[in-house]
Amino acid sequence: MPLDPAIAAQVAHLFDATLAQVLSGEVQTVPPAAAMRRDDVDVSAHEIDGAGGPVPVRIYRPRAASHAATLPALVWAHGGGWMYGDLDMPEADSVAQFIAAGLPGVVISVDYRLAPTHTHPAALDDVAAVARWAVGPGEAHGIDTGRVAVGGASAGAHLAACTAVAMGAQLAAVLLAYPVTDPVHGPYPEVCHPDCPPVIWIDGPAIQAMLGRYLGIDPADAPSSVIPARADLSGLARLLVTTAECDGLTPQGERFVELARAAGVDAAHHPVDSVLHGYLNTVGDSPRADAALERHLVWLRDALART
Repeated sequence: MPLDPAIAAQVAHLFDATLAQVLSGEVQTVPPAAAMRRDDVDVSAHEIDGAGGPVPVRIYRPRAASHAATLPALVWAHGGGWMYGDLDMPEADSVAQFIAAGLPGVVISVDYRLAPTHTHPAALDDVAAVARWAVGPGEAHGIDTGRVAVGGASAGAHLAACTAVAMGAQLAAVLLAYPVTDPVHGPYPEVCHPDCPPVIWIDGPAIQAMLGRYLGIDPADAPSSVIPARADLSGLARLLVTTAECDGLTPQGERFVELARAAGVDAAHHPVDSVLHGYLNTVGDSPRADAALERHLVWLRDALART
């Protein structure tokens, strides 16, 4: 299908851009979105003990919920190729507000350490520490520790998947948006989607270049702990993988669902037509991205329903 008109308008300038311009910040891949601010969600900053020191997080809680109530929770990790991104990007902040209000529940957005300043396992340790906190001491913050999900977008989804493999039944659900699940082996499409500017098409060489900076070693020597698609998935919690039509990571997201189902996991796949990788950064600007996020929320609400 053709690219969503709202998204196409945002990226039209990239067809003439070079990779150097994008990497230097001279050319923005997506125009900065206006911050979405809801008056029905309380937002607070906290730090959670991690292996490498305190992990900064932003906690979102629906204002209408009683502070005495325990709510389901989502530990969420933004994308950015393991090297970029922060808690203010729409993929983190807008998504967290939307899910906290609509679940309703607590969303803990993780400000994990970034490469190349911090190499593996720093980012994974941070996300895992917050997930372990949510299923344990998180109860003090009004979290129902039996209804905790972990999720993320792109590289954040990779960290969430690695965490979910390690934690198994401690988690109730896993939500992976356009994830990296096998950064070394893919699979990757051979041809760029015609509606995607080549400069932001994510292929094998691009991911492995980023992976090398995240790992601090040659990707060929990547440890098995960073390849969730090669892990034993039989203990994985209920899973949703969402993919974008115009995204070089889509084949490995689809493959991850197949592998999870073969391992006996309750795994769903939500393909999103007419959008690019990173479509959650266009929430509020693209009706198609908004509809996709609403569909993800419906799945998450069901996965974390009280039994």
